[in-house]
Amino acid sequence: RPGDPVLAGARVMSGSMAVLATRVGDERALARPLRFGSGTSATAARLARLAEQASRWGVFVALGLCASAIALGTSGATANPIGAVAAILMVTPLLSLRRAAESPLVAAAAAAAERGLVFASARTLETAGRVNIAALCSHGTVTEGNPEVVDVLTLDGADPTPLIALSAAAQTAATPSAFSRAIQGYAAQRGVPAESVRRAVYVPGRGVTALSPGGEPFVIGNRQLLLEEGVSVAVADAEAARVESRGQTALFVALGGRVRAVVALQDPVRAGARAAVQRIFDLHVEPVLLSGDHRGTAVALARTLDVDHVKAELLPDERGDDVRRQREAGSVVACFGLPSHDEAALAAADVPIVLGAAGSSTSDHAVASASDDIRDAVLALTIAKATRSESLRGLVTAATAGGVLLVGATLGFLPPALAAVLALAIDAVAMPAGARLLERIGGKGRRGG
Repeated sequence: RPGDPVLAGARVMSGSMAVLATRVGDERALARPLRFGSGTSATAARLARLAEQASRWGVFVALGLCASAIALGTSGATANPIGAVAAILMVTPLLSLRRAAESPLVAAAAAAAERGLVFASARTLETAGRVNIAALCSHGTVTEGNPEVVDVLTLDGADPTPLIALSAAAQTAATPSAFSRAIQGYAAQRGVPAESVRRAVYVPGRGVTALSPGGEPFVIGNRQLLLEEGVSVAVADAEAARVESRGQTALFVALGGRVRAVVALQDPVRAGARAAVQRIFDLHVEPVLLSGDHRGTAVALARTLDVDHVKAELLPDERGDDVRRQREAGSVVACFGLPSHDEAALAAADVPIVLGAAGSSTSDHAVASASDDIRDAVLALTIAKATRSESLRGLVTAATAGGVLLVGATLGFLPPALAAVLALAIDAVAMPAGARLLERIGGKGRRGG
């Protein structure tokens, strides 16, 4: 359909289509990681920029130390000033600093691309390594996103067929959604023909209002929508509570200003969602469930996933506000969601991780996952945290060892031959930093690992 992403290599089986190329040349996902090792661009990781600056100014530091060694030799403090200068030039870890900081970034970006994950930039990759809160948008992320009607409970025990017909008609006339498709499918399975309704209005995140063929106001939606329409839901609270205690979503059906039925919808938990949440815990990140459902439904879902923090009954914009508040409190927040359904929450996060975003532009989101499996998306945090740890460890090791050797060389304690051996030792630690990272994430990079 118009607007759908198209990957290179797609074949048109019949007809024709016009496409707009948004990622070409160096902007392609598999070409972009090669630039992640650059510390000079605006999108470079801070550790890479620090290493680049250290290398740039390290030349002047080395020359200053050489001058100091010559001065000490002149004063008799150093027996062999020329040897000290040679040792200083050999042990100055200019290249080692950059290798230690940058090679894990390139390796991580390439490893992520192999697993269907695309980071927008090296800075994004580094920021993802500092995440301490993971906001999980519920529908379509930790659930299948394809709810089904499992029951229609009329309050007076009457035949629900007329209400089902009105519900299907109202949902058909309004903006399509996952819930509307579920109700229409339920009506079709039961062979219930849709009624004709008028003035159907979709209220985002809440439901649909309409007028029945007889002119009576008709409402199908959550508690907030019915209360806004002046309909009391107290008579249906018991039925709704039973539905929500099972982790199902309760939609209230009102006709003529009275609640007539409760529709129970089940959105199954995704296979592997609990394993993905456990991986988030293992990364020392706190998962938070964001849901538009009633609190009873959201808590039941969270209990299934072992998530303690739940934010329920949130409209799409309110989910974005909640993520923004967590950032303002000092947390680094990653948000997992779908590109069209969870835009507000994704836009408010430090690291938006978009599921099922194969082929789409990644300029608006930090991380795109080719699949819609939450386990694959969580791998982005696993890779990012391992990368940041490896880069930081390599940078500190090279800087510390290099600093000690520079002092020793300046004071004449380090002969040139030994300096050359030790300089090679620093390089031996710094050069395979990318390979070490790949080995670390190799066992964790499998789905559910």
